[in-house]
Amino acid sequence: MRYQLALFFLVVSLSQLFAQDKQMKIEFLGMKDGCPNTPKMWLSLQDAMRELRWNIPVDSLDLNELSEKKDIRAGYGSPTILINGEDLFGAERPTTYEPACRYYRDGIPATKELVAKLRLFKPPNKAKNWRRGM
Repeated sequence: MRYQLALFFLVVSLSQLFAQDKQMKIEFLGMKDGCPNTPKMWLSLQDAMRELRWNIPVDSLDLNELSEKKDIRAGYGSPTILINGEDLFGAERPTTYEPACRYYRDGIPATKELVAKLRLFKPPNKAKNWRRGM
């Protein structure tokens, strides 16, 4: 009985862990050509995800294609990272479908800065809290 109960809690904990990761949606908005910072930001994002050990898929979307579909996300600028539809750096929702290069006041964010920002969006991991007796 004890093993069955332990197995039950393990399954519940793992399912909560995976459900939380599935709830987080990460979108990388960029232009294939024309914005030199796009590849740099993509690599920094990949490095940040590895550092955080997040196994969450990142949807890479082309702003020109979004613009053709009149998708408002096209107006954010390239490169942009959205977490659950919110800009990682707090930019307001665009009012135009026109893609453009995005300017970051202090330059393209480094991996360290992305890690700090991404941590703010990560939902708490209740499965780990349960193991600590919370």
